[in-house]
Amino acid sequence: MKIKILILIMFTNISCRQKGVDILETKVNQINRLETKSKHNQIPEKWNMELYKNDKKWLKNTNSKPLNSLAFPVEKYEYYVFNEPFNFQINGFHFSGISFGENTGGKDDKFIFKHELTLIFYSGEKDYQINGDVSSRNFPYLTIQGQLKLNNIYDFIGVKSPENSGYLIVNLKSFDLKFGQTVIIFPNKDNSFYYLQSNEKPQINEDIKKYVYRLKTDKRIMKMIKLAEE
Repeated sequence: MKIKILILIMFTNISCRQKGVDILETKVNQINRLETKSKHNQIPEKWNMELYKNDKKWLKNTNSKPLNSLAFPVEKYEYYVFNEPFNFQINGFHFSGISFGENTGGKDDKFIFKHELTLIFYSGEKDYQINGDVSSRNFPYLTIQGQLKLNNIYDFIGVKSPENSGYLIVNLKSFDLKFGQTVIIFPNKDNSFYYLQSNEKPQINEDIKKYVYRLKTDKRIMKMIKLAEE
């Protein structure tokens, strides 16, 4: 019996070590791929000139906020992105949100939306349309930015990496997306703001209403509303 237990322990230890080696190897390979992509973006012979010329045409007079988008060359890639604005209420209090992510279905009307980052503002007594831009040009990184005017101007920028990590910055407050891909901002009357970060996120191709239903069960939200209204 003791021999069987020892064999089981040894097998378990070997299995755990192998899993650790596999995870490390996967991470190293991923970093190597990202490094290669970064180097290729600096080699003129590898640039997608058709895309670059088109960007220069359309972004020549752009006035995006908070960062002004300008054209820059990149290697050829296949990566499609989307944003989805939405509004909802909790006990009569209004919230305005926008979700950003990857369209894994591509161009041919085979849309499969994979949400990567969702930003929501407590907007008091009315709904707002959040102006948000999402870019595929930093593939394989997802980059977003936007602005919303409430009691003050709220600027935001964010990066989601293929390593399932990233950051969202709202008026210089940074949020590490490893600890939740949904961020809720609660503006205060004195131009400060409170915030929450949630692990809830829309599932792939999920109706946004189902995500909102789950989000509403977070009891912290009403507490923050009361604080913001003081």
